[in-house]
Amino acid sequence: MTESRPLPVGETDHAEFDRRFAATRDQLARICRGLVGPVAADDVVQETYVRGRSRFAQLRDSDLFAAWLTRIAINLCMNHHRSDRQLRERLPFLRPRAQTERDPGLRDLIERLPVRERTLVVLHYGHGYQLEEIARMTGLSAVNARTILFRARRRLADQLKDAES
Repeated sequence: MTESRPLPVGETDHAEFDRRFAATRDQLARICRGLVGPVAADDVVQETYVRGRSRFAQLRDSDLFAAWLTRIAINLCMNHHRSDRQLRERLPFLRPRAQTERDPGLRDLIERLPVRERTLVVLHYGHGYQLEEIARMTGLSAVNARTILFRARRRLADQLKDAES
């Protein structure tokens, strides 16, 4: 087991957080773009910064900083989807119009996946996280993460077949 480095204390907390966040920001932005799209991703990353900075003193192991921030960002992405769904249910006239038939790209197919499946696909295939890491970040068991990822792959394969026919 590795030793954890002590966390900064006092006034250096904010400066240390800012430095480490800056090193992680691009990765968070890529993950968020994959989960909520490019329009909402910047807002989610900014909210991740605000929440992380205010809770930095609660982080027990500084070696897990990037995973901790990623978990915050994923939770915010999930909240974004819940809020979006609730808004569409309350305001049916804001539902997007049916798109004309076109050849869907893989990104379009991934964006059509349910939020949970999309999250795992983006983290695993888009960012190279292993299932155990994804399970830790999302609060799932490794078996559950593997099952969800399997369903997502099967759903994508079915969608590709439908798009080709």
